[in-house]
Amino acid sequence: MGAMEATEVASKGMKRRATVIYRRDNQILFVRKRKAKWNLPGGRVERDETPLQAALREMVEETGLAFEQLAYVSEYQQDKVIHFLFEATLTLPQKPRPGNEIEDCRWFKAKHVHKRKVRGAIRTLLKRCAADVAA
Repeated sequence: MGAMEATEVASKGMKRRATVIYRRDNQILFVRKRKAKWNLPGGRVERDETPLQAALREMVEETGLAFEQLAYVSEYQQDKVIHFLFEATLTLPQKPRPGNEIEDCRWFKAKHVHKRKVRGAIRTLLKRCAADVAA
């Protein structure tokens, strides 16, 4: 059973999160809730929802950006969270707009991510799962 088809995780107490790395040139899109650290777009995989469906939904809710497809990168487990990591690359000019609980959307150069106030779990995830990112 892969990330596209998974709807339930057998491990009790594990949270499931769909996370998206959205690239533009040598930059990655980050989102931030009010008074919080920067994070990658994404969120909880709802019951009866695949990780891919959650990633697509969260991108629309948090950034206003709609994609028909995202590329599956990997599954990464940290603490009691399973991250299903997807990647999108800018093909058409689209400007992200904060939505839902998101206050701000910003592009950061991949090599400067370590200089930003990015959540620790996301730094680790980028370092382990995403090429071309200095975390």
